[in-house]
Amino acid sequence: MWHIDIYSLEFIDPKLREVLKDVADQFGPGVITSLYRIGDDGVHGTLPLRGVDERCLDRYLGNLKVLYVNSRWFYSSEHPNLNCALCHDVGQGLHMHYQVHPETRRR
Repeated sequence: MWHIDIYSLEFIDPKLREVLKDVADQFGPGVITSLYRIGDDGVHGTLPLRGVDERCLDRYLGNLKVLYVNSRWFYSSEHPNLNCALCHDVGQGLHMHYQVHPETRRR
């Protein structure tokens, strides 16, 4: 389980929920640091929610999660340069970013 009940939050896109369940099943629970952001132009601002951030304290583990998720999930043919998982720091600290698109599917 995650440290937030992602399974009962109805505003989370079902595909994002599946990706997060896959991560938790493989690596254990994580700590969600960001869900829905009012006014966000990206996946954090969509309803249903298509983007979630998770705390990442270990870049090596983060990169393992990225490889795992992106080997199992295809983001979108509309955006071939994007993936379902990233481990990055955009000024707020290292974190995992998970995202889905209406076309997202298992590989």
